[in-house]
Amino acid sequence: MIDLHGQISMAFLKKSRFTGSYQGMRYLLQKTERVVEKSGDGQQEERENVLEAVIWPEPYNYEMTKEEKKHSQDFPFCQEGLWEAVDWLNREFEAGNF
Repeated sequence: MIDLHGQISMAFLKKSRFTGSYQGMRYLLQKTERVVEKSGDGQQEERENVLEAVIWPEPYNYEMTKEEKKHSQDFPFCQEGLWEAVDWLNREFEAGNF
């Protein structure tokens, strides 16, 4: 089971991405900006920071892995979102979705 308590913080994720691996599954957690809603006039876009979690099979790193082998999910960029992302990583590992 992936347990990142004491290994990662939101302050770290604000400035850098976090990568790891667990029994054949590699993962990445990073702050990403996403468009949430477009205004009716087409000129303005609202953006928000989200926590992106990405998984893929070993042996390659993120950059060397083909996009079709990666699977991702967005979470709120907050402490609760971080633990939701870790729970998702564990569920995906248990289901073999990597």
